Amino acid sequence: MEFRECEVGALVQAARRGNRDAYSELVSRFSAAVYRLAYRLLRNREEAEDACQEAFLRAYIRLETYDERYAFYTWLSTILTNICLRLLQRRDWRTLPLDDVVLREAPVFTEEEPEMVVLAQERADVVRTALSKLPEAYRQMVVLRHWHDLSYQEIAHVTRQSLATVKVRLHRARQMLAVQMRERQAQGGLA
Repeated sequence: MEFRECEVGALVQAARRGNRDAYSELVSRFSAAVYRLAYRLLRNREEAEDACQEAFLRAYIRLETYDERYAFYTWLSTILTNICLRLLQRRDWRTLPLDDVVLREAPVFTEEEPEMVVLAQERADVVRTALSKLPEAYRQMVVLRHWHDLSYQEIAHVTRQSLATVKVRLHRARQMLAVQMRERQAQGGLA
C-alpha cells in the first residue's frame, strides 16, 4: 500500500491496526514541524531531538486515545509541548552561568580594530557584572527572556510564577540594570 496518497486519518487507522509502516509515514510527515516546535521551546538541538523521539513514542503507545475530531498534529504537538515543558521545569534556572550569556548583536571587528574588540569585551563584562548583582529572582527573569528568548507565558510556566509576577520582575530587573549602568557610566567605566 502506498501511503503518500493517504489522508492522515487513514494512516492513523492503519497504525491503530498495527501497521508500523503507516505510523512511520505519520512520523515522516510530521517530524519537521514537531522538531521546529521542540527547538523553539527548548533552544537546544539535542534536547529537541530527544523530545521529538519521546513524543512520537508516546503518541504511538497512546494512539488509541487520539480523538479523530481534532487534527493529528494538534494532538501530537500537545504531547510534545508537555514533554518540553517538563524538561524546562527540570532545568535549574537559578544557576544559569553568566559566562554563557552572549550579548546580542555584538559587533564583529577585524584584527585592525583591536581597541574596538577590547571595548566590546569590557561592555560585555559590565553587563555580566550588573546581571550578577541582581537578586536571583530578577536575574533569572532577564536571562530567560533576553538570552533564552522565552515568552512571558513560557517564563511563567517554567518558573511556576504568575504572568503578572513575571512582568513585574522583568520590569524591576530592567530598572535595576539601568540604574547600575548609569552609575557605572557616571564613574567613567562604560563607554
